[in-house]
Amino acid sequence: MERIKLLTIALTVSNIFRILLIAFITLLTFVFIHWHINPEAYSTVKLSGFEHSNTTSLYTTSFTITSTTATNVGNAEDKVMFLQDISQLSLYLFYLQSVAILIIWIFILQQISKLIRSVRELQTFRNSNSTTLRRIGRYCFLIFILTAFRWAETETGSFIGIYINYLPVLFMLGAFILAEIFEEGNKLYEAEQLTI
Repeated sequence: MERIKLLTIALTVSNIFRILLIAFITLLTFVFIHWHINPEAYSTVKLSGFEHSNTTSLYTTSFTITSTTATNVGNAEDKVMFLQDISQLSLYLFYLQSVAILIIWIFILQQISKLIRSVRELQTFRNSNSTTLRRIGRYCFLIFILTAFRWAETETGSFIGIYINYLPVLFMLGAFILAEIFEEGNKLYEAEQLTI
């Protein structure tokens, strides 16, 4: 009984996160459309993550290049990018990249919900679960690819960043390993059914 309660809670949390992601995509789309109507409203919105740095952390390794054509290159204010100043192509790329990542997260949560429902129904070691885990692994790889670069351009400068995010890769490897374990469990289950 306790296990079913935990699985129900996990399923509910997964559904809540999917709704929140859909709401965030809607909000991001609203901001994107409003930017076209009134870009001056975003004159004080700074874009973070567009600074020159070469860093390594537990989760990410990054290498970035920032070039400016401003006369006072040493001034830190010249290197800050505001949403109002970003080129249309940069904004479109940023929007599409962000929405694609959020949609992939919705797909991952959908697959996790499917997996939780099958475990709750005592259908754990079925072939569909290993397929579901492989799908989650592929989605994690897509997130790794989509978060691997960032580009922005303004009238006074441009930014190119390359990122190696370890967490999507680790989740991808974990999903593929679990898929193999579930595949072996499915083979054992089918062999047991044949002996009965």
